[in-house]
Amino acid sequence: MDQKEIDRTRYFELKKQLEEASRLYYKDGVSPMSDQDFDFGLKEMEKLEAKYPELRGKDSLTQRVGSDLTNDFAKVAHAVPMLSIANVYSAEEMAEFVKAAEEGMDSLGDNKRATSAHTWICERKIDGVSLSIVYENGRLKQAATRGDGAQGDDVTLNALTIADIPETLDAKKLKIDPSEIPQGTFEVRGEVYMEREAFERLNEQFILEGKKIFQNPRNTVSGSLKLKSVAECKTRPMRFFAYHIPQSNNKTHEENLLQLKRLGFHTNDYWTADTTDEIMKISEQIGASRDSLPFEIDGMVVKLNDLAMQRALGTTSKSPRWAIAYKFKAERAYTPLLSVEFQVGRTGAVTPVANLAPVRLAGTTVKRATLHNFDEVSRLDLHYGDTVGVEKGGEIIPKITDVKKELRPAGAVPVTAPEKCPVCGEPLTHIDGEVILRCENMHCAAQVQCLFEHFVSREAMNIENLGPALIASLIATGKIKRIPDLYRLTLEDLESQERMAKKSAKNVFDAIAASKERSLENLLHGLGIRFVGRTSARNLAKHFRTLEKIRTATVEDLQNVTDVGERIGKSVYDFFHTPLYTNEIDELVALGCPTEFKGVVKTLFQGQTAVITGTLPSMDRDEARKLIEENGGKVSGSVSKKTSWVLAGEAAGSKLTKANELGIPVHDEAWLLAQIAYAENTSEATADDTADAEKKPAEITQNDNGKQLSLF
Repeated sequence: MDQKEIDRTRYFELKKQLEEASRLYYKDGVSPMSDQDFDFGLKEMEKLEAKYPELRGKDSLTQRVGSDLTNDFAKVAHAVPMLSIANVYSAEEMAEFVKAAEEGMDSLGDNKRATSAHTWICERKIDGVSLSIVYENGRLKQAATRGDGAQGDDVTLNALTIADIPETLDAKKLKIDPSEIPQGTFEVRGEVYMEREAFERLNEQFILEGKKIFQNPRNTVSGSLKLKSVAECKTRPMRFFAYHIPQSNNKTHEENLLQLKRLGFHTNDYWTADTTDEIMKISEQIGASRDSLPFEIDGMVVKLNDLAMQRALGTTSKSPRWAIAYKFKAERAYTPLLSVEFQVGRTGAVTPVANLAPVRLAGTTVKRATLHNFDEVSRLDLHYGDTVGVEKGGEIIPKITDVKKELRPAGAVPVTAPEKCPVCGEPLTHIDGEVILRCENMHCAAQVQCLFEHFVSREAMNIENLGPALIASLIATGKIKRIPDLYRLTLEDLESQERMAKKSAKNVFDAIAASKERSLENLLHGLGIRFVGRTSARNLAKHFRTLEKIRTATVEDLQNVTDVGERIGKSVYDFFHTPLYTNEIDELVALGCPTEFKGVVKTLFQGQTAVITGTLPSMDRDEARKLIEENGGKVSGSVSKKTSWVLAGEAAGSKLTKANELGIPVHDEAWLLAQIAYAENTSEATADDTADAEKKPAEITQNDNGKQLSLF
């Protein structure tokens, strides 16, 4: 293998690792690797892209902001892109950044530079979630997450539950002149965060309620802002620091901060510096005292004070050239490893957790540390009794980073993975392509809550008002142990649960009964069969039409279903030939659960793959996806040469751009609805039918470049 092959192999390994870490961080609120490891990996990718430019695509993590967009919220286009700030980890890197910025300013000429041009503002870097708030004539109009930088999720109602975010900018209440209240559109950006004590109280409450605790304050905030229930969001004690006015008439960033404070916003403390030495001195002083703060910080943000110079320096594709974040080094301590526990998560994943001799770290006493997975255990070559290095970088459970092998006791026994589930005793499995060891027994006590939550979800049996808290209560009181128990619940069982009013109990009782009218694919999806998602469940139901035919199908029969294949087919076959599950299926059938496919087999988009992007006028993406799938099509999350067409709405981003580059047809919501309406009125119409083309409505649409594109 030559050097180019070695480099390319390394690049794609990094790409896969970092993209998965980014997805987990932004979508699931999980931090699988430290910020420093992520940033160093990103810098290695940048070097490889510089060496081999053909590797650098527009979708590369080096060229874009990580995205926290979901399908559950309307999309909001940012008037000014919300970029991420690049990180440095040493005085040398900080000096390089300052030098590059000052050289950029010097090249503009003295006549364009203000006296404040070389002054830097240093602010604590709050470990939270960025939020954009837009006011219209002093009244809050909209709040949005950063999203992918170009557009964010509309979380206005949830943002209004945060006391630090004023709903109106009231001059009388603020005791300022009415002329100071910005008129027209006024945007404020800041950080939503949670104080340490509030975070700990929330986790304590979750432990009492039998819920999964949060990893750290930042991830807690990220999940809380995306809650569908505003009432539940109110129970999350979030705070807000304002730090930026994107479109300002002021001359300096310092003036922006003072204006925000006068308008009633909480602003962070700040310090001014003129040189790299001053910046680093301030950063080191703040870093040394960070444990005394009521909230988590992970560094210092350094910004050019002069706003005209900020605009002149501009940005890269993902970061401003006038700001940088100096990240504090994670604190590390060494202590003996006493034992290792094997925890089973609600999805069956088995995670090793180390029990340590107590040691002080980052202001707290640490007794436990995560080992992530058994590949990590092998990498560390971990033995019982080892002296291990422990770091805490915002994690509620710190992580083990290294082992002092020279201190290993004689005869120390290596840490090995268990062969059986420590909760239920069933054999554990290691799926090819995964690093996770997993308990496949869905009736394992560690997984029951998750299984119930999945079964009642909207995409499965859609049992409304039966949420996680009520499920936990029913499990704790012994009312439900297995899925069929849901259909044996009486009204009295529900009314007996804590904080359950009669009307609420009746609503749940009725929703359980109504779920029996769902279609076969909903039951298949709700059963939690390994690898069977919403689409494969529907394809199985459409193909076989009845539950009995699926139960008696061979592996080959199952594998021949569209988009099922070998892995899913084998999993379905095994599920329906495992006595534990077949007995449960028999009970569900006897209790009246759906056994037949109730939908109509439509072929309008048969064999086509669509991608949805942007905000549609009258439906959300989930509704559009359902329409496409109900008419035989597939919906993908990314644009490729295999994409048949793109459904684009307002503020469509990079997916639309890529579709235009590849010459893929782009259509709007009106086109989609017209095609479906025509197909429903013409029984012989299919996606391949080109007859009477002139009679078909809205077949031709335009992309943003005005190019006419046709699906047919």
